[in-house]
Formats: sequence, structure tokens, C-alpha cells
Amino acid sequence: MFEFIIQHILAHLPVWFWPAMAGTGVLVYFLAGFLTHFPGLKIYSWLFRSLGILVFVLGIFMFGSAGVTAIWQAQIEAAQARVDAAVVASKSANNRLAQVRKQKNQVIIKRQVVIQERIVKDAAKIDATCRVDPLAIKDLNDAAANPETKK
Repeated sequence: MFEFIIQHILAHLPVWFWPAMAGTGVLVYFLAGFLTHFPGLKIYSWLFRSLGILVFVLGIFMFGSAGVTAIWQAQIEAAQARVDAAVVASKSANNRLAQVRKQKNQVIIKRQVVIQERIVKDAAKIDATCRVDPLAIKDLNDAAANPETKK
């Protein structure tokens, strides 16, 4: 949770904050050099120089980190845009596929109805003799055949 809070705070800092922090570190370092000219404050100059170096290094480090984070965020946004485009394309493809399936199912159902009607119509010829009429074989073969391959 602590990392989330820190990340949230750091993500909302302006771009110029980290270079300004590094510049402040340099300024504190050089101002600590002027403290050596004052005898009462001379003992604090090493503390301020160390603090200036630390602030400078932290500012530079975090500026680089902010740049890397910005690059990753741009890549995430680009990937999200690609995902959104793929979702739209997928929905479009699924709609076209559903239409094609519906059309093919209608063709199959129509063909089944036609063949069933032919079998009913030809039933008298099939039953007239006790042998298999070539018409019955044709009807059964037509029922089993794929209508898409006969085009």
C-alpha cells in the first residue's frame, strides 16, 4: 500500500520538478562553499555540501526514473490502443461470421426440406418394387452431400 501511495504521488509531480531538485542540490553545494567564509557557520559547510550532493544525485536519479516511467506509460497506451482496435476488429469479424453461419444454416435447412419433400414424393416409386430404385439412391446421396462443394 505504501508503494502505491508513493507511486501515485510521484506520478503526479510536474516534469520540471526533478531537474529543479538537482539544480537546488548544486546550489546548496556551492552555497555551502560560502559558509566556509563565516567562522561560526564553517562547521556546517560539510553537512550542507553532503546534503547538496545527496539532493543533486537524488534529483538526477529520479529524473531518469521519470523518463523511463514516461516511456513505459507511452508503450502501455500504445498497447491499449492496439487492444482496443483488435476488440473492434474482433466484434466486426464475429458479426460477419455470425451472418455467414446464419446464411449457411438457412441453405442447409432449405436443402433438408427439399430433399425430405423429394423422398416423400418418390416414396411410392421406392416402395413399388422390392428393389432399391436408383432414384432412392440419388435422393440419399443428395441428402448426404455438402451443398457448398457442388457449386
